Amino acid sequence: MLAEEMLALDCPYCGATIYQPISWFKQTYSTCPACDGGLAAGQFEKTITDLEQAMDENVVEMIFGKPQSGCCGNH
Repeated sequence: MLAEEMLALDCPYCGATIYQPISWFKQTYSTCPACDGGLAAGQFEKTITDLEQAMDENVVEMIFGKPQSGCCGNH
């Protein structure tokens, strides 16, 4: 079983770093462990989407290698 990716994102209220699994940041509602400020999933949605896209691209690159430029790969 694969472990869920962990993220460290700053609380938009107090600035404390929140270190939790991705699913924690996707919850409809949660609270900051440092300040108890209410957090909605939408507050982190753009950041998480960008990170997940970057992770997906990294996995594809690990499987298929870096994209080559030019038609023959060595230009």
